[in-house]
Parts: sequence; C-alpha cells; structure tokens
Amino acid sequence: MQLAPAGVDAARCPFCAGVNACAAETGNCWCFDLLVPEALLALVPTEQRHRACICQHCVRAFTSDPNGFAERYRLR
Repeated sequence: MQLAPAGVDAARCPFCAGVNACAAETGNCWCFDLLVPEALLALVPTEQRHRACICQHCVRAFTSDPNGFAERYRLR
C-alpha cells in the first residue's frame, strides 16, 4: 500500500469508514485469504485507490449482494 494523500485515512475503509484492519505490510493480512472482486475495487473512489484498504465486512457485503452494495456506495 502506498502512503495516503492528505485527507485519506489509510486505516479506514473507503466505503463504510470503519477500521479496515489492514496488515498487508506485515505479510499476514486477512485479505490474503479472501477474494476481493475486481468489480468492488472499481467502486473505490480514485483518490483512495491503492491507498486505503476495503474492510472485511464490506468485501463480504459486496460478495453477497453486489448490486445492492454498488447502489448504496456509488452515490456517495
């Protein structure tokens, strides 16, 4: 993950603003064992892309209802 620009909190999910619990820099993150769909990554706002990780809750929410998730967060 790259350093976050001013105004982007790399520890917060770009969708729900919850703590994302990213541990990728340690080499042992929960996301290594969970598929993060490309369609979900495409919804991340440009200024947060590759700078703030999506939380596990949002990955699971998207996986179970992609259209509902996209509608809820696309308009933000």
